[in-house]
Amino acid sequence: MKHLFVLIGYAMVGLLAVVFLIGADRVVPVTCGQDLDATVNADDPTIGTRFELEGACTYPVDTTIVPKDGDEIAGPAGSFIERGPAFDPEPTATIQGTSTLPKVINPQGTVRLEWLRVLGGDFTGLAGTGVGIAGGLMSPSSVVYAVQIADNDGAGISNARGTFDRIELNNTTQDPNALGFIGAGLKAINEVVVKNSYIHDNQGNGLWCDEFCHDSALGTFTITSNLVVNNGQAGIRWERVGDVADAGEALIENNEVHGNSPDAVRGGISVRDAQNATIQNNRFGAVTIAGVAYPPNSRKVAIIAADSGRADRPDLFNIDIVNNTLNGETIKGCELPDTVVECSEAQPPPSTDTTPPSVLSTSPTANATRVSPTTNVTATFSEDMDASSITTTTFKLSKKGSTTKLGATVSYDASTDTATLDPTNSLQRGSPTRRWSLRGLRT
Repeated sequence: MKHLFVLIGYAMVGLLAVVFLIGADRVVPVTCGQDLDATVNADDPTIGTRFELEGACTYPVDTTIVPKDGDEIAGPAGSFIERGPAFDPEPTATIQGTSTLPKVINPQGTVRLEWLRVLGGDFTGLAGTGVGIAGGLMSPSSVVYAVQIADNDGAGISNARGTFDRIELNNTTQDPNALGFIGAGLKAINEVVVKNSYIHDNQGNGLWCDEFCHDSALGTFTITSNLVVNNGQAGIRWERVGDVADAGEALIENNEVHGNSPDAVRGGISVRDAQNATIQNNRFGAVTIAGVAYPPNSRKVAIIAADSGRADRPDLFNIDIVNNTLNGETIKGCELPDTVVECSEAQPPPSTDTTPPSVLSTSPTANATRVSPTTNVTATFSEDMDASSITTTTFKLSKKGSTTKLGATVSYDASTDTATLDPTNSLQRGSPTRRWSLRGLRT
């Protein structure tokens, strides 16, 4: 095939690029020191272009890179470190967003990203900010391969779409305000595929699909053959999926899941107010993989399948937990009817633990001052509690020096082992000190 070499002057960005026309495709080399965002964003959107980065250098960007339908951005092929089922990519071309850039890359249509390191993303408090890749406009046919995404304020990848193969996600929620909002290595609201990837040391969830995780052309939210370790919240979270016609389904299988959820007791894999998921052939517990030792998941909880009982969220239903290797960890939810959660794993015998539970933390803290009158009281315990024992009789609020309890409602969240006391009436500002007490609780 004869190649036609065309030299095109980019006067608007003050650079030259050699463009190779190969049939209907073209390749644009981008040398170190060249303005990457200007080069990509000025390109003809009607032509699929492969931007080939020179590599072994950093491309600073102060404007979001917007590859269009049919475009590719690729660094030089690097190497992988094998970590169990995962392949940890070692790219040499780095794209670094400036400290105030909310989105580093915002692809549109069907795109391919490969052999890149994408860093940065400033979280402004809005969804889709503080991210390495903002994926809301990507098509399900898009592919992200051998890319590391790290050092983001909000999420590594937000509103993800497409297939993510042999990627690395780490240190992706540097701003704690993004936790519980978009804080994750990868956050999706549509079915995606993540495979053979290394998901580790993210402050929020490792991989997270919620808001109905809508059906896509990929057919299932598929999380397979990944190493998911040492994430602050759940390693994998399937949340609020069901009750709408296009709600997705999940297949979570053949993953190594260890050392997750020390900051929010969600287990290695968390299913919350969600439906239609199969969780099978995953391994939990303390292990050593490729010479690295990983601890068990927090409190040795492999999987939590839980229903908040909220009327505005789907009921937990049709969760199959099959043939997982627990290595001493437990599953919460197997006690529910099989139509809700069906488990094939034999659960460990009842505990002979005689150590009473303790209160790990409270809010407000002891002797706190200047507390808002509308503040609820919470207590987080060191182990699972019997929810039926947490009532207004055992968890109560009263004026200091009085045994008369004030009106309140009490609730218990089994997924976090946290009891909450909500006073019926807001306390008066500047009123005498109140005290709360816990008596007669059971595990």
